[in-house]
Amino acid sequence: MADNIHKEKRLSYLLRHDTHYAFDAHGWRAVSDLIANHGFSHKELISIVANSNKQRFEFSEDGQNIRARQGHSIAVDVELDESIPPEYLYHGTVATNVPSIMEKGLVPMSRQHVHLSFDETTAVKVGSRRKGVVVILKVAAHKMWEDGHHFWQARNGIWLTEAVPPKYLEIITHP
Repeated sequence: MADNIHKEKRLSYLLRHDTHYAFDAHGWRAVSDLIANHGFSHKELISIVANSNKQRFEFSEDGQNIRARQGHSIAVDVELDESIPPEYLYHGTVATNVPSIMEKGLVPMSRQHVHLSFDETTAVKVGSRRKGVVVILKVAAHKMWEDGHHFWQARNGIWLTEAVPPKYLEIITHP
C-alpha cells in the first residue's frame, strides 16, 4: 500500500510539475515516457488512474497519453469549460495561514488555480494534509461569479478559480 501511495505521488509530480518534460499544450505526457524513463509499468499506470481516490489522472482516448486533471505549476490548458459555481464552495487550510488569507485572499501560490471543494468534508481532508489546526473557509462562489470571476470544474469535481479576494471568504471552522 505504501508503495502505491509513493508511486501515485511520484506520478502526480511528473504530470503536474516536471519542468524537464515537454508537455503538449493540454498537459498530456506520453505513457511510453513514464514506462521507459520513470520505472512505471503500463499495468501500474492503469491501476493508479483507476484507484486514485481523488481521481487526479486521466488517459487520452487512445490510451497513449496521460495527464493530471488539475493542480499544475506548469502552464497547460487541461481543456475545462467555464462553469457556474454553486452558492458556496469550501477551502481547507490550517490556522497559521488564516491571517494572511484573510488579508490577501486565496491565491494559487505555485499553481495555476486556487482549488475549492464542493463540500466541507472534502475541505477538511485537504486541510488535514498540512500540519496544524484545520480551518475551513466558506467561499461565496456564486457571488464571485456574479461579480465577474471565472470558475471551472475539473472532471473529478474540484472547482478552480484564479483567486478568491478576501471579501468573499468567511471562516466557518476555527480553533
